[in-house]
Amino acid sequence: MKLLLGVSGSISAYKAVDVMRMFQKHHHHVGVIMTEHARHFISPLTFETFTPGSVHFRQFGESQDPLLHINLANEYDLLLIAPATANIIGKMANGIADDLLSTVFIAFQKKVVVAPAMNTWMYANAAVTDNISRLKSRGVQVIEPEEGSLACHFEGKGRLADVEVIFNFCLGIINV
Repeated sequence: MKLLLGVSGSISAYKAVDVMRMFQKHHHHVGVIMTEHARHFISPLTFETFTPGSVHFRQFGESQDPLLHINLANEYDLLLIAPATANIIGKMANGIADDLLSTVFIAFQKKVVVAPAMNTWMYANAAVTDNISRLKSRGVQVIEPEEGSLACHFEGKGRLADVEVIFNFCLGIINV
């Protein structure tokens, strides 16, 4: 399988490296798209070390393929966004395509999975729950976040699902 891993700006962005490595360990090709905000939490170099030439974070750039969003959408079998913030979920649910990840999502015609990660109150917010419902109604698969201790020192639902849960969920839907 060819997995395109979208990483958005959450403290859980560092766990995306473990997600990527799990898929690679099982001989799956992984490409990475990072949002600008994800780059505040983890460097593209970290991903690039494990998947040279397959890390993208700019919509447009000098000497860059002007159809990168279309070509990435065509090249990969599954788009997994982990962690998925309230921001990227809102963009996806409302058809906003203003960065590389959201633009690839709009062009992606295969299976899409999101694994939300955010503060408990954010996850329970009506706008977020409505956006998640909208995505589900359009066929996007959602891996529920876990309950536990969060970076904000709250206890509750909002932690990124365990790496093995994410891995097994994705394999389950791609092998259906």
